[in-house]
Amino acid sequence: MKPFLLTLFLATLPLLFGIWVNATSPPPTRAYVATRCTRYCAAHGCRHATRANSPAYFRLRPLYAATVRGLMLGGRARYADVNVAVYLGFIPGLLMWLTYGVLRDAARIRQLKSHL
Repeated sequence: MKPFLLTLFLATLPLLFGIWVNATSPPPTRAYVATRCTRYCAAHGCRHATRANSPAYFRLRPLYAATVRGLMLGGRARYADVNVAVYLGFIPGLLMWLTYGVLRDAARIRQLKSHL
């Protein structure tokens, strides 16, 4: 039972961080804003990013484009549904399952070591 509770505790940390970010950030907009990135940047490419201030942006942009194409495999109308299913369902579920497995196996290894 201990690995399960620890897994739930660890799973709440990103949730709490997400709540904090959403509570303290400005409201989302699709319009271009010169002083900060908005959803406009995600959809049209970021004008704020340069190779000098955001080298990772340019290295990861092909991965981002491939991810969007993958999420659109169900069609444009299903993009939002697939996005939610993957990022709020599948990936967190997979990470919780893997975390639980690691914690459970660590507890088993400790038990086996104590019996030696």
